[in-house]
Amino acid sequence: MIFPKASPPGPIPSALADSSAPTTTAPELLAGPAAYTRALLHDFGGYFLSLGLLSLGGILLLPMITASLSPAELGLFSLVDTALTQGLTLGLLGLKFSYLYYYAHIPSDDRPRLLGNTLILCSAGSLVVGILLAGLFGSTTVMAQFDAVPLPMAWLLVPLLFIGATQVVLLTELRAARHVKLAGVIAVAQLALLLAFSYWMVVEQRYGLPGLLGAQLIAQGSATLVALVLLLPRLTIDFDIARSQRLLRYGLPMMGSLTLRYALDTICRFLLAALVSIETAGLFLVVNRVTMLFEGLLANPFLMAFGGLVHHALRKTDAAQILGRISSVMLAAGAAFALILLALREPLFQMLAHDPMPGSAGLFALLLLSRLVMTVRSPLTAGMLRDGRTGWSATNSLLALMLFLALIWPAATLAGATGTAFAMLAANLIATLQLAVAARRQCQQYLQPEAWALAALLVVAAVAISLLGDLPLALWGVILAAAGWLSLRLLRHVHVMDRL
Repeated sequence: MIFPKASPPGPIPSALADSSAPTTTAPELLAGPAAYTRALLHDFGGYFLSLGLLSLGGILLLPMITASLSPAELGLFSLVDTALTQGLTLGLLGLKFSYLYYYAHIPSDDRPRLLGNTLILCSAGSLVVGILLAGLFGSTTVMAQFDAVPLPMAWLLVPLLFIGATQVVLLTELRAARHVKLAGVIAVAQLALLLAFSYWMVVEQRYGLPGLLGAQLIAQGSATLVALVLLLPRLTIDFDIARSQRLLRYGLPMMGSLTLRYALDTICRFLLAALVSIETAGLFLVVNRVTMLFEGLLANPFLMAFGGLVHHALRKTDAAQILGRISSVMLAAGAAFALILLALREPLFQMLAHDPMPGSAGLFALLLLSRLVMTVRSPLTAGMLRDGRTGWSATNSLLALMLFLALIWPAATLAGATGTAFAMLAANLIATLQLAVAARRQCQQYLQPEAWALAALLVVAAVAISLLGDLPLALWGVILAAAGWLSLRLLRHVHVMDRL
């Protein structure tokens, strides 16, 4: 199908107006690697101060829940947490990816109907998935298989998924139009409500896990309602069968890909609960939550900014140069930040989990590497999005899942939770490399040597931690100094050069 060239955006309602600075240029009007790099950095900054902070809610809640929930409740929350992630992925039907793709290819006059159609499909999908999850977690028979009791007030999962899917679609509209400031205000308000209500319901009222879910529902519901009201001028409720088919044809393979990708984390937790204990699944949750510092402060803001620009960049003749620069920046920044988190591991665990947990050093390092691989995967393999077909996505994620299943049993037997993290990393890395080779044929990127050097430095440090435990402070000084020097060398390629 051939799409008309996107029209310049129409007037923006005052409630949605962003800064008039050049960096808020409509994405279809950007030109050249330098312009895209500046736009990416600008949008990253906005999302860092908004959605990045919102994603940190789970981390900021960690000291509260580890002190207030029993080990068994913490383990059950681990299962609920990963199930909600999977449920949201299924309920969205991959349509947030469809929305970004078609937003870049249709005239601006058609975008309100596109938003309305997407909301209808996602609302229906999330309701169905929410009802199924509530039934599973409310079943004594099912939960007994995982050394757990049924989830009290399991029906809360239904509105949580419905509201979560609605919010994702609305924020995707803001992301596509680069309205970062409004997304930021909504996210900060939601975070404040989440922390306040969680403290009141979990610590003060001692409602336990249902209180934690209830606080999330109140905070997310309030923020979503505000976003919906503000976006009403840009929304037309319209259901078109032909448009729905196009959205689903693009989105469903992406949904399948994400479902399979998240299956690695889900299988890890449920296997730990079934084969070891529900408390071990809770331990995995704690370590994984600390690695969300990487997700919240770097990966999520970057992916939000990149998703709003990638389809426009791919339509440019210099797409390879644009994406090569972005991939270099992301690989270098991710490796440097992961090194900082590894160096600060002990005080971070003491502060967030009330326990330095020295035995978790290897698990922490391997989970961080997995997060870096999955973050860099997006720009490095973006060439696969060029022709609008997405069937490869589910196939590649299926490859990762098969590799993981082949490795999980021997790895877990030899090294427990750390072994499961190794299996996850190996599966993600091999699948990403396979996809990167295929994407290179469509968009031949060049990555800066400094970015590769920083990645190699991180791998060496992670291997040393996995084998030896936490490294001496003096050695970390040398490692971080080397990382800083490499980062400074790369900076000259980020802002001012027109080509790599």
